[in-house]
Amino acid sequence: MLEDLDALSRRIQTVVQLAQNLQAERRALKARIQQLEQECQTLKSQQAQEHDEFARMSERMSRHDQELQAVRDETAQARQTLETQLQDHQSRSESLQQRLSTAQADYDRLRTAASGAQQQIDLILERLPGAEA
Repeated sequence: MLEDLDALSRRIQTVVQLAQNLQAERRALKARIQQLEQECQTLKSQQAQEHDEFARMSERMSRHDQELQAVRDETAQARQTLETQLQDHQSRSESLQQRLSTAQADYDRLRTAASGAQQQIDLILERLPGAEA
């Protein structure tokens, strides 16, 4: 009977030891769960911050794209205006060049005619009585 009690005592000690081990393991698991929950909360917070930052950056990029497109549109408009002005000035320059060429030709023709007329007048004056010989 003593042997049975000793065996029972050893079994009870084993059960107590196992219960204590299980409790220690339970405490360790609870601590690990709390740590993981804190890490999870930290990661959720970090994710929310990164999401907010991403949203701000997306909005900022969208604004920059709109501003860039506005500048491109404005530049295209200015270029078109300048090209139109250039064509107008080129046309005017060509027209003035043609008028200058015409005026120069008229001038040369009139100069030749005036020279010819002067020569005829000189000849007439030489033939007049009392002209200096």
